Formats: sequence, structure tokens, C-alpha cells
Amino acid sequence: MIKEKIVENIGIIYLDKKEVINALNLEMVKDIEKTLKKWEDDDKIKAVLFDSLCRKGFCAGGDLKEIYNDYLLNDSCQNKDEFYEEEFILDKYVKNYKKPVISHYFGIVMGGGIGLSINSDFIIADESVNWAMPETRLGFVPDVGVCKHLSKLPQALGQYLGLCGESLGTKDLISYNLADLSIKSDDYEKVLNLLFDLSQNYEGEKLIKEFRKESEKFKNTEENSKISKDLEKIEKYFSKSSIEEIFNNLEENKEKDEFAKNTLENLYEKSPFMLKVQFEKYFVCKNLSKDEVFDLDLKILKYSRKEGLMEEGIRSLIIDKEKANWKEKSVKEVSDEKVKKLLGIEKMHRER
Repeated sequence: MIKEKIVENIGIIYLDKKEVINALNLEMVKDIEKTLKKWEDDDKIKAVLFDSLCRKGFCAGGDLKEIYNDYLLNDSCQNKDEFYEEEFILDKYVKNYKKPVISHYFGIVMGGGIGLSINSDFIIADESVNWAMPETRLGFVPDVGVCKHLSKLPQALGQYLGLCGESLGTKDLISYNLADLSIKSDDYEKVLNLLFDLSQNYEGEKLIKEFRKESEKFKNTEENSKISKDLEKIEKYFSKSSIEEIFNNLEENKEKDEFAKNTLENLYEKSPFMLKVQFEKYFVCKNLSKDEVFDLDLKILKYSRKEGLMEEGIRSLIIDKEKANWKEKSVKEVSDEKVKKLLGIEKMHRER
């Protein structure tokens, strides 16, 4: 499910589970960690590259069907949180890896694939990128540490992406410091060869510095934004002090504004409880370290699993492909106290 290759002084880990766009499972997580550990003390390896052999993209996230069948519905499973626990151990390891980590984004880039790579030292992205964190529809929230990065975005945009799970393109990733180099897909082999050449003379921070400088000649200035046309509307509807206020504002304008109508329909598909959690989590993560965000994410995932939210989200979206039957029917029904307890906060954002 992964393949490894060494070219010059670069160790390449290819995700290779093409039938599900490299959706991560426990075996892949453990194999990636094993390979990284093997290379960490290998003096020949100057940097590691995460890439994909699937033509449709880098990674579609976690293997939700496998999680649903092997963990959520499996009564004989001793640790139903094992996949996420191991995944987070890997993501933290990548964040603290001794050698530079480079990632190649193209096509589908979602969920666990983002968590694996978002703390890379350098991210290359081409014109085909479709980057998204759609977890609120699955009964949990953007996880794998990504909310630390979302919390650095302007409030309206960070809330819009976290709540709605909408997509970003390469221009957006570059604009908001979620990727480092935009290229045309046709130039990727040239960029790779540049990296291979530089690895013969440089290592560590110096390698990344030289690669950053030299790769600028491949910079694509023609890429498109997925959200620029909507930024004014995003600011209008999502720069609010509570999730209830966002819903109210969208409701008031849905008859005269297509963006409001479509966004409202999107949000009504999500878990009301997790929408409220995610709204507050955006602000909480601003003051947490990356490791603390990982820990909070794992706590929320375990809560989602215990409360049946994750099971219902995956069942409805992936298994039965029908509308979810959430316990709370609207954000107004969600208990502030439950949200506060889960996030470890004393006050909601609107109360501060």
C-alpha cells in the first residue's frame, strides 16, 4: 500500500492504494512510520518526499469503510480508537522529524492525507489540487492537527472551511501559507530532478533553503482560486460571534442570495453538535500548541465514536448514501455545557 524508493539522497514514500485514492488504514500508517524510522538515521538520506502513485490525487483521507467495518461495527475489536491513535502518533512524528520532509499535492488532498503532510518543510502543489477537510459531515471535526493551521486564517475563512468543508485550490493554499510552491503538473519531473541534484550537495535547512530559491523558476502564476469570488460573501456570513448567528444570517438571506442558500443547504447536512464544537474550536486552537491541538482532536474523535456520531456520519455518507439522522436537529438544540466540557473551556466565544 506504500512503496519506497531512494533517488540520489532523497527517500521517497509513495502512497499506493489506487482504488480508494490512497485512503489511509492502519497498515499504511505503520508502514510509513517504519520507513521513516529506518531512514531517520541513514546518513545517505538527506530528505524525505511524500508522493502518490494514484493518478487521482495525493490522499483522500482515512479509509472510512475500513474504520466503519473493522472498528465501529466490530464487537470483537479491543481498541476501537486504534487507527486514530496510531495515525496521530505518525503525524506528530512527521512534525518533529529530524530530516526535511517535502510533500507533493495534486488532485484529491483531504483529511488524513493533509494531517500526514501539512507540517512538511516544503509543499509542492499543482493546478489540479482539490484540498478540503469535510469532517463535520462525518460526525466529527477537522482533525489531525489541521485546525491549528485553520485558526491562523482570517476568522471568516477559517470558520467557512472548518464548518462547511469547502475546497481550496493551489492559489488559495499559497495565499494562506498552506503550501509553498505552485507548479504546472508538466513541470513536476523537472522540480523533482532539481531536488535530487541539490540533495547531493545540501542537507537539512540548507537543502530546503536552496530548493525554495531554485524552484522559483518553475512557479506557476496562472493558477486559479476556488474561493476568491466568494470571499466577500464568506466575510459577510462567517465573521460572527456564534454558530447560531451564522445560521440566522444565512436564513435571512437565502431567498435573495444563492451563496447563502447553497451554504445553508451544505450546513444542514452536517452534525449540529460538531458544527458548534468546530466554531468554538477555531478560537481555542489559536492558543494551543500543535501537539495540544492533536491531543484535543483525539479527544473529540473518541467522543464522536462513543456517542455514535462517527458511526452515523460514515453510515449516511459512505455506506448508505442518505441523509444523516443526527441526535440534535439544529445547532439551537446543542448544549453549550457539553461543548464547553468537550473543549475544556469555561465560556463560549460570544461570552468572552
